Amino acid sequence: MDGEDIPDFSSLKEETAYWKELSLKYKQSFQEARDELVEFQEGSRELEAELEAQLVQAACSGGCWALPSPRTLRDINTGYFLFSP
Repeated sequence: MDGEDIPDFSSLKEETAYWKELSLKYKQSFQEARDELVEFQEGSRELEAELEAQLVQAACSGGCWALPSPRTLRDINTGYFLFSP
């Protein structure tokens, strides 16, 4: 637990207070991490939508360009085409 030793307690009340405080500390840390994750996911979705819109705009302005299919994009992103027979 953060490299700290569990102290000796002189009473049950003192031990209960210690564990309660520690649990509240970890709960707050968890909530902060969860909030950061949600914020990151929202930002990622917004960025993905923006990039998709830019891709569509670039493809349309290119005239004869055709948009690759989602499967083609996935294959390119994963390197599938490098290893397929």
